[in-house]
Amino acid sequence: MTDHRGPSALAAAGDHVCLLSNLYPPETIGGAEMYVRTVAEGLAERGVEVSVITTASREDARSGDGPFVEHQAGVRVHRFVPLNLYTPYSYRDQSAWKKPLMHLLDLWNHQARSTVDSILEDIDPDVIHLNNFGGLSPAVISAASTHAPLVLTLHDYRLLHIDPGMFVGGEPRPLPRLMGPFRAYNRRVVQPYVDRVLAPSKFMLDRHARAGFFEETPTDVLRLGVPQADRGPQSQAAGPPRLLYVGQLADHKGVDTLIGAVSRLETDLRLDIVGRGEVREQLEAQARGDDRITFHGFVSEQSLDAFYRQATLSVVPSRYPDNSPMVIYESFARGTPVIGTEMGGIPELIATPTDEAPARGAIVPPEDPAKLARAIRSVQQQSDEYAEAAYAAAEQYTLRDHLDGLTAEYEALREPSGADTRESVGARR
Repeated sequence: MTDHRGPSALAAAGDHVCLLSNLYPPETIGGAEMYVRTVAEGLAERGVEVSVITTASREDARSGDGPFVEHQAGVRVHRFVPLNLYTPYSYRDQSAWKKPLMHLLDLWNHQARSTVDSILEDIDPDVIHLNNFGGLSPAVISAASTHAPLVLTLHDYRLLHIDPGMFVGGEPRPLPRLMGPFRAYNRRVVQPYVDRVLAPSKFMLDRHARAGFFEETPTDVLRLGVPQADRGPQSQAAGPPRLLYVGQLADHKGVDTLIGAVSRLETDLRLDIVGRGEVREQLEAQARGDDRITFHGFVSEQSLDAFYRQATLSVVPSRYPDNSPMVIYESFARGTPVIGTEMGGIPELIATPTDEAPARGAIVPPEDPAKLARAIRSVQQQSDEYAEAAYAAAEQYTLRDHLDGLTAEYEALREPSGADTRESVGARR
């Protein structure tokens, strides 16, 4: 495994980074909170002092609803219960009528602002890195900006639509005029307080730019990163080709399209579906009778690594504009090519092959099982070549490089002359 402990100007200066996130493991719903933990622990291993401010579920609060501190892998985690109808971690279990009211109350939460302000006053960080803030409200951003330079990573579309999922009724949401006042509100209460904006995909930055965000704020694409696996693609498992899907079982992820594609392939193959979600029963009904398809539910990190190692290729069949799916990075790190849809930031990672960069998978239209089936057949036939290219691509997306880029962004915030050092960071795209 690649060692991601490298030189850090922040560590040499004894700096203190605070990561602000609405969720943090073990309270986990999506990839953003896993990203925050990876960054926090990676920086801590480099000798940087790291704090996290996040929420707690009411069941997890140690004494009343007041803030409390945990210590995880060298990171101080400050948790508190926001004053609202429910906490971010319990979002999926709430009645439909509660969610619009929750979003309304989340426009400005004075209690969350006051609590975050108090914690920051005590810990006195040098840089604050804001991630998802749903359930904390934008109010915490103005509070944070009074304590240290503030960098924001865009993980979703929260600034653009009151429903950050941007997906309803099986279709991607447009940006209706009705959301114009909401976006204007966010431009007023968020934009002036952010010193730097990052995103793992150009698509995400462009989508916000088209909505009028961050016109005068430095922005940069900083890809995610994972530890590169300690073996190359030549170790792929023998036997029938194995397809792998990892992610939520939800309408917008397009797993039904993948099952439809497999049904068109009259060959000896296996499809492993790893993940959980509200449409599992419907997907199992669709796959009934095809013993090549297995649903594994949620699995441990060790088991997930084994699935990646056994896979001939991974499939990301999303019908939703995903930002920069971690499954693609994790697949490449193990020499596993990826077939993905031409949605969001997915094509930026899989990329069109050139003379200098061979194909590391294939890009297909969403919701087209016939074209997906043809792509699966084509990639399988040249799996060794695709696997080599995927493993080579992983060298661009290591955790070490991501942390190097991130610390360079932090340092750019602290330049006394206001000089912009992003040119060297942007080159790691």
